[in-house]
Amino acid sequence: MNTILRSSLVVILLSVVISTALFAGDKSSARLVGMGRAFTASSRGLDAVGVNPANLALNDRDATVTLNLVPIGFSIGSDLFNYKIYNDFFTGVPDPNDPNKRIGKYLTDQDKKDILGLFPAGIARTQMDFEIAPLGLSFQLGNFGFAIVPSIQTALNMDLPEGYMKLLLNGFEEGGSTYDLSGTSISSSAIAEVNFSTAYMLPLQLPGVEDISIGVGVKYLVGLAYSTTERYNSSIQTTDIVTYTNPKDGSVSKLPRAINANFDFMQFVAIDTADNKPAGSGLGFDIGASAMLFNSVRVAASVTDIGKIKWDKATKAIVGNSNITMKGAGDQAGQDSLSNAFKGKTVDTTAIEYSLPTAIHIGAEIKVDDIIEALPFRWIVAADIHLGLNNVPGNTKIPQFAFGTELDPLAGWLPLRTGILIGGRDRFAWSAGFGIHLANTFDIDFATQSIAILTNPDSFRTGSITLGMRFRF
Repeated sequence: MNTILRSSLVVILLSVVISTALFAGDKSSARLVGMGRAFTASSRGLDAVGVNPANLALNDRDATVTLNLVPIGFSIGSDLFNYKIYNDFFTGVPDPNDPNKRIGKYLTDQDKKDILGLFPAGIARTQMDFEIAPLGLSFQLGNFGFAIVPSIQTALNMDLPEGYMKLLLNGFEEGGSTYDLSGTSISSSAIAEVNFSTAYMLPLQLPGVEDISIGVGVKYLVGLAYSTTERYNSSIQTTDIVTYTNPKDGSVSKLPRAINANFDFMQFVAIDTADNKPAGSGLGFDIGASAMLFNSVRVAASVTDIGKIKWDKATKAIVGNSNITMKGAGDQAGQDSLSNAFKGKTVDTTAIEYSLPTAIHIGAEIKVDDIIEALPFRWIVAADIHLGLNNVPGNTKIPQFAFGTELDPLAGWLPLRTGILIGGRDRFAWSAGFGIHLANTFDIDFATQSIAILTNPDSFRTGSITLGMRFRF
């Protein structure tokens, strides 16, 4: 597993280097992040690229041309981020003889139970996402909308079963124990993309339905790096404890009579660290539709990232398939075999092909000020459901529900946003953001998905910051 971790670390570090160098934007715009990523019906202009291209045909604050410039963004979430657990159990306790010192804390059974609470349903999820689009350009001309956006997208999904923490906390128990490590997964990718999107407002009206638009996005993909766990089944079993005396120094310790371990895993890696050349390529598509119902509710749906990418350069497979028995502390051959079993064997492999993070998005947007005409400001409310169709990096089959709102109390000068995202790998995220819009020609927007730090600073699990600038003509 050490080799797997090292290979994935290379991908992660590449992601961070790229995002730092190009001042990345978030996976969505600052506006949509601030609204909890309820974007299917509420996105407009460049915000619609990659989420619902049909909305490119809709009016975007009367702008004909929009230029996206130097967005900055970062997002990370993990069940393992818990300041309270770290502070309570991993920093020691004050030394009763010297208050300026801290000494180790002996964990009680309840302490261990609290720590294992970091693994909901036995798995701790971690995810990181970057989307870098240093320059984007969109046009809205009559019933047509067009956009071109180059970007670099990076993603990491990591799942760790609680067996690792149980082994760390409980060690070698008197009556023996079994630690299940199955389900371990590390998947990461870094992909450069150019997205060409277009939309058209259909010259069609139906009873109660108007402003019907359809859109499509075509994206050419260049794979920079990729690592994924195809499977990981493993367990470590210890037998009863015996007393062992070290023949060298006479020290006495209690160790298991034997350790039995089995490993069955496969990790694919594609990254050219020698020549820094692309490791793959592919083609993807986005499709979407949008319509206004009864002049007050916009409904929309889209399917994003349809397609595949083929990794055919510098591909490796890290394979482990063994059953190991180590008899006592003096079994050096058994220790060596156990160490090698964790690492696996790296071999060259043929091309790897995998689906893009395909997802279905369904949403609605309500203009509250159109319903309540007495409101002196613009107010929209949006809701979405996001359904991932696979578990590749940056995606999940766990449904996500998004609810967001945007208030515009100062006639467009200072829009205020907030929203929540429930489900998925994020589990829960509370977003907030605002914009400063100058004379309808220059926007600067800020958002974060980690506003929960203000209400629950000890156990929040998501960190996010997004900043974007935009010119309108």
